[in-house]
Amino acid sequence: MKQSRKQLLEQFSHMAEDGAFGDEIKASQAEYASLPKGIAIFLKVIHDYRQKTIENQEFAEIREMFLKLIIIVYREAKRVDSDIALSIINSFIDDYPGVQESCLLPKWCSLSNACLAFREVAKSENKLLVWQQACKQFQAYNEFLNGLLPYLIILWRTANSKLVNISVFSVAYSNKINQFKDLTSGDDGAFYLIFRLAQPKLRNAIAHETIWLDSNANKVRYVDGKPPVEHEIDLVNFMALCSIGSHLVQTYLAALAVIVVMENGTQEAQSLLPQDLIDLFSFVPTSAV
Repeated sequence: MKQSRKQLLEQFSHMAEDGAFGDEIKASQAEYASLPKGIAIFLKVIHDYRQKTIENQEFAEIREMFLKLIIIVYREAKRVDSDIALSIINSFIDDYPGVQESCLLPKWCSLSNACLAFREVAKSENKLLVWQQACKQFQAYNEFLNGLLPYLIILWRTANSKLVNISVFSVAYSNKINQFKDLTSGDDGAFYLIFRLAQPKLRNAIAHETIWLDSNANKVRYVDGKPPVEHEIDLVNFMALCSIGSHLVQTYLAALAVIVVMENGTQEAQSLLPQDLIDLFSFVPTSAV
């Protein structure tokens, strides 16, 4: 791990210990610190993920779907090339081989911070403050997906015995989305959730500050493209995407933790996983039998 990333992790950990992210996370950090290093920590990540109460049933289902999609991508790629499959596990703190600054840690930390900040201001009566932080969270989760997509593309191409090209890391966000759509049958395929969450036009508008809130009409209006074209989205849908995007933080880590336990844990450790995740990991499609 690069020294700068080690420092980022340490800084994030110290902030959690000091209560910068709230008492709940401070207590959780203390619990993790008391565990022996290794599989026990990964098991707690999974346990905490499954124990979290999600009042919105749709959000709960989306979390589960995203978790299982990452596991499926890994599972299928491993059947063809285990080294390439491992890159999704290493993606948190290590670059993809030959691609500098492709690890997801900085984007994950940025998303985590944005989510925590949004949670703090969400109940504020200052609508401008809430709007500004919502935009930050929206952009952060799209940047995280932008970083994750090359891994998904490479692993899914591997699973389908197609050639991989690391240039996918350097293409535009919208290009990555289109590549993954072509691989997975798009909105009609198993990975449709990714395409509903990924919003490159809105992400670009936020980055270029060509987005504004029409509070009278409860619409978010934004300009994107060449030539520029104005678009709109209902405010309630924009805020729903913000909220869903916040769940990627914990879900991504939980998916990696499941893979680590199933690959490196003892049989006893594996037996402590939820049965549906054990079954998912070991599932063999009919065509492969």
